[in-house]
Amino acid sequence: MGAGELTLTLDRLEAPGFSASAIVARLKDGPPGELQLTIGELSVQGRSWRNVRVACARFRLERATIECLEGEADIDGRIPLAFTYAGGEQALDVSLRPAPKETWRVKARFAARAPELRVDIENGELARLGSWLPPAWPRITSGALSGAISLTGADRDRLTAELTVRDAAFSDASGLHAGEKLSGRLNLTAQRRGESWQYRVALEWNAGELFWQPLYLRGTGHTVNAEGTLDERRIGIARGSAKLAGIGEVEASGDWDRRAGTLVSAEARSGRLDAAALYAQVLKPFFFGTALGDLRAEGSAELSVRWRGAQLEALDVILRELSLEDLNRRFAVFGASGRIPWHRTDDTAVELEMKGGELLRIPFGRVKLPLAMRGMRFRLETVEVPLLDGTLTMRGFATEPPQEGWRWVFRGSIAPISMERFTQAVGLPTMHGVISAEIPRVAYARSTLNVDGALVFKVFDGTVTASNVTLIEPFGKAPRLAADLEARGLDLELLTRTFSFGSITGRVDASVNGLELANWQPVRFDAKVQSSAGEYPRKISQAAVQNITALGGGGAAAIQGTFLRFFEQFGYAKLGLSCKLENGVCTMGGVEDAPQGYVIIRGGGVPSLSVLGYNRAVNWNELIDRLKRVIQDNVRVIVR
Repeated sequence: MGAGELTLTLDRLEAPGFSASAIVARLKDGPPGELQLTIGELSVQGRSWRNVRVACARFRLERATIECLEGEADIDGRIPLAFTYAGGEQALDVSLRPAPKETWRVKARFAARAPELRVDIENGELARLGSWLPPAWPRITSGALSGAISLTGADRDRLTAELTVRDAAFSDASGLHAGEKLSGRLNLTAQRRGESWQYRVALEWNAGELFWQPLYLRGTGHTVNAEGTLDERRIGIARGSAKLAGIGEVEASGDWDRRAGTLVSAEARSGRLDAAALYAQVLKPFFFGTALGDLRAEGSAELSVRWRGAQLEALDVILRELSLEDLNRRFAVFGASGRIPWHRTDDTAVELEMKGGELLRIPFGRVKLPLAMRGMRFRLETVEVPLLDGTLTMRGFATEPPQEGWRWVFRGSIAPISMERFTQAVGLPTMHGVISAEIPRVAYARSTLNVDGALVFKVFDGTVTASNVTLIEPFGKAPRLAADLEARGLDLELLTRTFSFGSITGRVDASVNGLELANWQPVRFDAKVQSSAGEYPRKISQAAVQNITALGGGGAAAIQGTFLRFFEQFGYAKLGLSCKLENGVCTMGGVEDAPQGYVIIRGGGVPSLSVLGYNRAVNWNELIDRLKRVIQDNVRVIVR
C-alpha cells in the first residue's frame, strides 16, 4: 500500500454461471477519493472479457463492504454502474444502466454452501444479446426484455426464468427467417439430475409476425407448455401441449437426437381443429406451387400421428364435414366425413364419404371410397361416381410407392351423360347428344396422365373419338394436353344451331391431329372439317354464308347471279375448312385450291353458290375474335 492508497486483491470469485479472477481494487485517498477496480478475467454464462476496468467517483467503504454509488465500467463500451460487495457474506450486487430506463442487475452469492446468480432485467435492449447467441442464429435487431433469471444450488443445479419480450425483431442474411413486433412471455424451471436436466416451460405468444420458411404466423395468443428432460445427447418431451388460437389444441411427446439433428420418436394427438384456420395459417405455405396451394377450406379434422426411427409410422385422421375448393376451379370436395387410419406396414381401410364435388368444373355427386391401404400402396376395387346425369365407374385403382413422384392406374367407363348438361357445366355453348366411353386404362406417373385406347363421345348425332390423350400436370398452374380427335357424321343443323351460326343442313367429318393445349389454350394442331360422304339434303342459309365468308377473312362469295341475294337458302355440293396452327398463325385451306385462294363452299343445285377464302395465313387470336363476333351477332337465336 502506497501513501494515500489502499489496495485489495482477490484471486477468484465464483457463483453459478459467473466467475471473476485477478481482482484488484485500489482506493485513492481524497479529496476527491476514487475507487478503481481491475478484473483480469470476467466470465458470465460462458462469455469472457479480459482486463475489465471500473472507476467509481462516489463510493463507501466499511470494514468488509465496498459500495460504489456512481461508477462507470469499460466493458464493450463505457456503461454507468453501481455495485456493492459484501466480503463477509461473499455477495456482489451490480446494476448496469446502458441507457435511460434500461437496467441489468446481477446479484451473485459466492458462499460454497448456497451459491446463487440472479439477473434482473428492466427494459433490456434485446440487440445486446446478439453476441451471446450462436453465429448461425438470426440477428436480433430490436425489442425489449424484462424479467428475471436465476441459477442456484451448490452444483448450479436449479434454473428459473420469468421473461417478457416486447416488440422484438430479428432476421438472417438469407431472408428466410424473420420476425417483427414480437411480444410474449416465457416461464422456465429446470432442475439438474445427474447428467441431465428436468425442465418445465410455458410460452405465450401474444403479438407480432413470424416468417420461418415456409411458415408465416401471427401471434394471437398461441401457447406452448412442455416438460421433460435435456442432456448433451437428447431433448425429451414427456408431456407437451400447444394451443393455436383459432385453430385448436395439440398434445405431444417425443425425443430429439441433438447430435444427429433427427427426430427419434414422437406422438401427437389433436382435438378438433378448424380446417379453414389450419390451412390458412399452417398448411398453405407447404403447398405453394402445387394443386393444393390456393384452397378454400371448411369443416374440421382430428389428427393422431406417430414417428419411430425418423420415419412416419402411423397417421389417423378423422374428418367432419370437410370441404376443400380450389380457387382456380380445378377441383373441389364437399362435406367429406369419415376416418383415414394409415399405417406404414399394416393393412388398413378408409371409411370416407363425400357429399359431392367438382373436377375441372364438372360436378359429381355423393360417393363412398372403400380404399384399402398398406404403407404407400392404395387400392380401390370398384367405385361408382355420379357424374351429372350419368356415372363414372372406376375399377382397379392402384398406386405405387412415390419414389419418383406418385404413380397410379385405373380402368373404367362413363355411362351416358347429357351433352347439354356437360357443356353448361364447363361453360361451353349448349350442345346436344350424349357422352359415353369405355376407358381401357388410365395411368399417371411423373405428373403426366396417359389414356390408353380411345374415348368415344356421342354428340350432334355423330361420333367423336379422342385417342393418344396425354395430360401433363393436370392440377398444376398451366396444364398441357395432347390428343388426336376424329369426328364422323356430325349433324350440321344441330351444330350450327348450337353455335348460332346460321343454318346448314348436312353432315361433316372432322379431324384434329397433333392437338396441343397449354393451360387449356390451343398452341398447335392440324384440323380439317369437310362434308361427309353419302346422300343427304345439303342446304345453307344466307346468314351462314356470310359468317363463313367472314371466317375466311372477309373474302368474296362468287354468286352465279345477283338476284340470288333474295334467296334465304342455297344448295351446295361440298364444303370444308382447314386450319394448321403453329406459332400463333393458322394456315387455312378449303375443299380445294382456287387461283387466288381456296374454296370453302362449292356450289351445287338450284340456286347454288360458291364461297372462296383469300387469306391463307391468319393470326389465331384474330380468327377467334372473328368467330366470337359471328356468334355474338347471332345471339338472338334460341336453342332448346
